[in-house]
Amino acid sequence: AFESGELDMAFGITPEIADELKDEGKIVETIDAGYQYFGVFNTAKGVMEDKAVREAINLGLDREDYIKALKGGRVANGLFAQYFSFAGDVKLEYNLDKANSILEEDGWKLNKDGLREKDGKILSINILTYNSRPDLKIIMQVMLSQLKKMGIEAKTSIVDNIDVEAKKKEFDLILYAQHTAPTGEPTYFLNQFFRTDGSKNMMSYSSKEVDELLDKMGTIPYGDEVIKISKEIQAIIYKDLPVLYLVDPEWNVALSERLKDYKPYCGDYYIVNSELYK
Repeated sequence: AFESGELDMAFGITPEIADELKDEGKIVETIDAGYQYFGVFNTAKGVMEDKAVREAINLGLDREDYIKALKGGRVANGLFAQYFSFAGDVKLEYNLDKANSILEEDGWKLNKDGLREKDGKILSINILTYNSRPDLKIIMQVMLSQLKKMGIEAKTSIVDNIDVEAKKKEFDLILYAQHTAPTGEPTYFLNQFFRTDGSKNMMSYSSKEVDELLDKMGTIPYGDEVIKISKEIQAIIYKDLPVLYLVDPEWNVALSERLKDYKPYCGDYYIVNSELYK
């Protein structure tokens, strides 16, 4: 539709289509998405209850491979886009040898087929993602080959409504995209996802330390102290690993000649409610 002139703007196009359009001389703007791509572990049941398995997976995934496949973006340093002052300071480590050693020490031995096995059970994980974020499907394909290097079998599913599937708690890992600062500060998202009874706590994560920090964050105005607490929470979450930090993405937007001077903005919505004040 864009190529035929029916549309003046095509938003959320894949890296491959963006390259094709550029080759055709079309206008394509690349912007910081404001979103974050991250993995959600099901820590309530199944193999991801074992923190050693989560640690091994975290170490065995080379995020630079995702950046190359997506042809843009940055390796995540926490839960927020890196242009925010309250973004994390986490340095992600890639160490495949260490990942494999953790699995060995945890009792997951390689069998004759090159798969990890313990007590007669294959280390197999169920990964979900969804159609509306095509970048996540690209990450999933790359991740499959990375998991194979650790001897981990992975089964994948692509669904339409990821939040409905998440509530069933039948997944091991969900690849998820979220605008993590829709209120312009970190409190809303962190409470949604990481408070013990948070409305989007798909991980079944519970940390007394994080809950107390969120309580404190909710009693003070936005400023240096909130920024400090946000960074502290992101460091704790990286240590506890209810989620995988993955990619701080860029998105591509194709524009017609009529919109050649338009500059797309990174955010796509802002939460406004009765508590909002200046």
